[in-house]
Amino acid sequence: MGTLRRTVAGLAAALLAALAVCVPANPAYAVPTAREVRAAPATTDEVYTALGIDEVAAGYVVLIDVSGSMRDGGRYEQVKRSLRAFLAALAPDDRVTLVTFADSARVVHDGPPGRSPDRLLAKLPRTADGRYTDIGAAIEASVRQLSRAGTPQIATVVMLTDGRHDPPTGSPYPFEQGYSWKQLAASVRSLKKTALSAYAVPLTGSTGAPLLATVYPGARILAPTSINRLGAQLEQPKAAARAAKARSLLGTDATRGVEVVWPAGTGRLGAGPTRLQVRLRSTTTKVPLVVGRLAVRSDRPDLRVTVPDGPIELPPGGSATVPVTVDWDPGPRRVAPLSTVTVDTTLTLTGEVTSSWSDVLTGPLGLSFAPPLDGGVTKGTLSAQRGSLRWWTAGAVALLVLIAVAAVARRRRLHPHLTGTLDVRTPDGEERRLPLAGRRVALTADSAGLPGYGEVTANRASVGSAAIRLVIRYSRDGTTTGREVGTCGPGETVELAGAAFSWHAAEQVGDGRVASVLGPSR
Repeated sequence: MGTLRRTVAGLAAALLAALAVCVPANPAYAVPTAREVRAAPATTDEVYTALGIDEVAAGYVVLIDVSGSMRDGGRYEQVKRSLRAFLAALAPDDRVTLVTFADSARVVHDGPPGRSPDRLLAKLPRTADGRYTDIGAAIEASVRQLSRAGTPQIATVVMLTDGRHDPPTGSPYPFEQGYSWKQLAASVRSLKKTALSAYAVPLTGSTGAPLLATVYPGARILAPTSINRLGAQLEQPKAAARAAKARSLLGTDATRGVEVVWPAGTGRLGAGPTRLQVRLRSTTTKVPLVVGRLAVRSDRPDLRVTVPDGPIELPPGGSATVPVTVDWDPGPRRVAPLSTVTVDTTLTLTGEVTSSWSDVLTGPLGLSFAPPLDGGVTKGTLSAQRGSLRWWTAGAVALLVLIAVAAVARRRRLHPHLTGTLDVRTPDGEERRLPLAGRRVALTADSAGLPGYGEVTANRASVGSAAIRLVIRYSRDGTTTGREVGTCGPGETVELAGAAFSWHAAEQVGDGRVASVLGPSR
């Protein structure tokens, strides 16, 4: 019975192992982390510093009225003081051209602003003493300077005047319109500049400042202001030039955004939760982006998708990985052992893309900034095995276990243990008594005094039979071909190959003692 118990235990262990294979383990996922930062709005100076606008050269042509009327109210001295602050703020790589005009126009400086604005202002006349105000000649000088090779692609013209156009005799611009003015306007249109702006600053209520707009399209005529506010007025062309530098550096960044890169595993999803690592990649080269309000929609009600909502900061050209959990319920199990449920789905990732630079881009730079989120839509296939294969497998294994147990029990029933003793008379007449035990006893010279070889086993005719007979196989020469087979019941004698065998079977009696059933006496 101990052997039977061990056999059943081994088969049960095999059943449990088979069930373990059928039941999938829960996968462990490493959750990728994305840098979640809520960036504070950047200031204009911070954006300009990040872009490096001081490394971009801009050209400034400043037209300064030096007619005698500029002495009234100390206007000329105030102009020089305001220009001092204006020139001090220019970048080292900028180029500045100072043009004075009255009876004619004269370039007093053309080159970098240098480190000392006073050095440039020293080149201006000590006093304004011109008799005329030839605004046409001044504008012509600005056009001539901007037409020279090597001048910066970003250019700004600033004109400061307190009088109307009053040219001397012989000027090409005797009136405020005419052929010469048209030629100047045509020359401006032929300039190949990335950004060109012009500003006229009237220093009194009635001046010829509007003439600048007849040559430079889009020129701004600033409102007349008191002379002590001239510095504030000069901030406008300077700010416009810096903004033009920034726009030139940004290129197409204002139209770029974030690209969504879905992992390769999205095309085939299984039942239960699946963790996808979705990458957000910035396509900008200068502008940092922030992605917030992330969400994923599905076109299937049995599919639940979750994603952290951010915000996630993306440096220019950088990327971050966000975990998207897809949890699909494919429905109940089916009776068939193999039954696959396969459906198609569409996942749509949405979000709001902004930037800490947004206020500067849409404000001082005047750009339209609405960065897109591209690639948020992906198609996938949901597939799951909903058959009852593991239960069928478990049932089959259980059935095999039962069959094996029954086979072992039947074999043991049909081939019981040997009991009692076997009297052996050798061909030479020698007699020995051989005790029987176990399920097989060998007949050898040592055990039974027989030459050759033989075996003794017990056998029942059927599972339900109580009668047991010995099956004796004996060969005098030990070969298989010379072996003889015979059966022997309790108390019977069988002769095989010259040897005689008599079985004295033992059986249990009521009081637990062993009685012996003896064969016929010889």
